Amino acid sequence: MVGVDVVPVLTPAATVVAMDGEGPARSVPGNRHRAPSGAGSSSSRLDRLADFVHRQRWLLATVPFLFLFQFPLGALFAEPGNTMEEGTLLIGGELVLRGWTPHGDFEHLYGPADLWTLAAAFSIFGVSITVERVVGLLYRVVLLWAIYRIAGRWGTGVATATAGLAWLLIAPFGLIAYSWIAALAFGVAALAVALDADESSHRWLAAGALAGVALLFRADLILALALGLGPLVRAAGREHQKRFVAGLGGGAVGYVVHLATAGPAAVVEGMLIDPVVRLRAGRRLPVPPNSDTADEFFARLDDFIRGPDNLPGLGRPAQITALFWVTLLAAVLTIWLVRRDRRLRAFSLLAVGAIPQLLQRPTPNHIKFVGVLIFPALAIALARHLRWRALSGLAAVWVFACLAAIAPHYVGRAAFDTYFETDLGAELAFNSRAIAVDSDDVVDLFSILRTLDSLAEPGDSVFVGPERLARTNYSETFLYHLLPDYEPASYHIQMNPGLANREGGRLAADIEQADWLILTNLFNGWSEPNDSTADGDLRADAVVESSFCPVSSFGPRTLYGNC
Repeated sequence: MVGVDVVPVLTPAATVVAMDGEGPARSVPGNRHRAPSGAGSSSSRLDRLADFVHRQRWLLATVPFLFLFQFPLGALFAEPGNTMEEGTLLIGGELVLRGWTPHGDFEHLYGPADLWTLAAAFSIFGVSITVERVVGLLYRVVLLWAIYRIAGRWGTGVATATAGLAWLLIAPFGLIAYSWIAALAFGVAALAVALDADESSHRWLAAGALAGVALLFRADLILALALGLGPLVRAAGREHQKRFVAGLGGGAVGYVVHLATAGPAAVVEGMLIDPVVRLRAGRRLPVPPNSDTADEFFARLDDFIRGPDNLPGLGRPAQITALFWVTLLAAVLTIWLVRRDRRLRAFSLLAVGAIPQLLQRPTPNHIKFVGVLIFPALAIALARHLRWRALSGLAAVWVFACLAAIAPHYVGRAAFDTYFETDLGAELAFNSRAIAVDSDDVVDLFSILRTLDSLAEPGDSVFVGPERLARTNYSETFLYHLLPDYEPASYHIQMNPGLANREGGRLAADIEQADWLILTNLFNGWSEPNDSTADGDLRADAVVESSFCPVSSFGPRTLYGNC
């Protein structure tokens, strides 16, 4: 029988009927034959619910994200600040405020933008760790905004879930104003603006300026920016390319100022030779990471302090190895999934361009420094391929759940502690400055600072470092922040292997001119599979032995006076 289609006049009450010789008649829903009242009522309620969810989708997605974002902020501001990295930012920003220049007057491994930004903030709001962390929070807000903006093309749910994934990965770092986080923030922001630029010359100019600012924080981000932004700029018209280059030059013009103030030789040595050539042998770790014993000193120290956490799955060293490989595999999978999507491919390539940071030192922190881009890119790529768009935001949840299952300590417990940790240390207040430190250390720290303050004169020079100066692997640089009435005695305000202790370096001469030393034995047990375990220049230790006398010891620290 030949199939016949009967199509009545289409009215609001019409039903379209199709008769097919191969099967029974089919009806396309109309309004003539009403469903039973119960079914119709249920369908109507579902329709109204779906319509409500659609109309309120921005609110329904944003409120949980805002709660996720703000809930741990109080604890993050109260976290202990006794690390070399945060101490370097605190004293470095203050020294710039006093007129000192990074690379010229004191050691700094990155571009000048991080210390310039902190100096500007300190000049307005005063020198404090709270101000420094507010700056760090703003960096993270820019980064999350940029990821949200890029992911927003695939729906509000995808955007907020992806930004939430990024936040869960970096929140355990605290709010330290890391130059790397700042560089990522402005680099991804540059990409987000460029993706929306189209024919807007002003946006291309802004994208270039943001990329230039990112390079002013970290010049080594240039590979990531070239991979992510390069194809977009190349595909733009000549006029837009000119605007982008003009913005890039304007954003990076700070390097001209920096070269003029610090001097070309000091900048080249401080930004290129020191971190790329001299430092690598003492900081590089094996690739891939050892799955039996953690390579990083602080990972092993964390195991010792925390003890077993009875979480299921791999051992802690094996978790680091698994995260390393998963990060690389996620990068490859993301590139493959987005190979036909120009916009998402740009974000994925930018994320891949950050991988050298991981290969230099594959520690839990560096994995997350790179994963904060790679895993959100993967979540967006997966969401893009989901059949049910309403569930696409769950791709980011799935990615985080997988990471927590692979590394329950470094991802799951780290995120949990960020939100629910109650032991945040104790506040150490001294000389109108305050900083949170470990509770069991506050008395010793206060005692040695008070002893120094009772003996020294304002303007005296103080050196803070390890007890064995032939191995300058780490230091308590944060102590400089608590001693605003004294001058740092050395160019090396932080301790790095191959730099402060390098043969023929200036550390011994700096120590010889110092008035006071605060040396600690906390890092005597430092051990990593690199050159950090080898002695460097022995002259600084000889100067301490011949020219300084111990005054007082408190816990692991000893105060020395020039005698």
